[in-house]
Amino acid sequence: DSDDAENERNIIFSRIEVAPTVQLSEHVFIDGVAVLEPVQDFDAGDDIFFENEGVFIEEIKLNYARDAWSVFAGKFNPSFGTAWDVRGVWGEDFAEDYEITEKIGFGASYNFGADNVGTHTLTASSFFADTSVLTESTITGRGRVRESDGGASNTEDFSSFTLSLDGQNLANIENLSYHLGVRHLAEGTVSSAGGDDEQGFAVAINYLVPVNDALASDVLLEAVKIDHFEGSADDVQYYTASVINRIYDDWNITLAYTQRDRDVAGGTEVNDHVLQLTGGYDFGNGLTLEAGWRNEEVSDIDTDILGGLMRYALTF
Repeated sequence: DSDDAENERNIIFSRIEVAPTVQLSEHVFIDGVAVLEPVQDFDAGDDIFFENEGVFIEEIKLNYARDAWSVFAGKFNPSFGTAWDVRGVWGEDFAEDYEITEKIGFGASYNFGADNVGTHTLTASSFFADTSVLTESTITGRGRVRESDGGASNTEDFSSFTLSLDGQNLANIENLSYHLGVRHLAEGTVSSAGGDDEQGFAVAINYLVPVNDALASDVLLEAVKIDHFEGSADDVQYYTASVINRIYDDWNITLAYTQRDRDVAGGTEVNDHVLQLTGGYDFGNGLTLEAGWRNEEVSDIDTDILGGLMRYALTF
């Protein structure tokens, strides 16, 4: 149901991830992620039934890990923000705007900590947007990315970077974790009027509250501010709050809300939001079923959606 009739349609789609690891030696391994999902935009108002789905390589990198250090190089998703990994049927929506994916570069991580301060991981990476043949897809083509397409970090040099700090059991408080992130995405060869290098900051805190033997609440708060978003002249802020109530480890009820405020060049401000309420059951064998309701407001158009999600994880 929507203020815009073209939003009123039925959609069924799949997303399949295969994530292999090849251990070359005790400390050296190759890992990657191949994805099947819709890779082309749909026509407005059309019902969708497993259409426009293609396969592509999202990550493939060489890693060296020893003691507290690890280094990596290849195609990867740099670390910035966490809310795009929120569960529920639509928890990642909006937050996926600022997830950084499919970059070519290198990075390193260092783990440190102690019993009284928790464990922490510092990660740094430098990269540029993938413009190789790996940007193409099979079954359904999505086209190859070129430097001439422009966009933030599409520079074919190492002028973009992220820096993140993640921790668990902060200040010796069990189940209290955090994320701090900084991003600098250099302006691409082609940019919009008034564009510039993108600068962003993220801060998140996550706490699993054990209410009683039957109930635990997983609370996440995250704020993200990005100037010159995607190399444009606009500044964007995201504010996410989610609570996942886990009942007897099998059932979950998820409430998640994200506010997106865009300061458009010229003085206009656009305020959007997405709200979801979902419930699900984990069968304990890798299969999870979830269903629920979502409300969104984008550019003053209000839309309500009912949907469901079947997730199955298989390790082999």
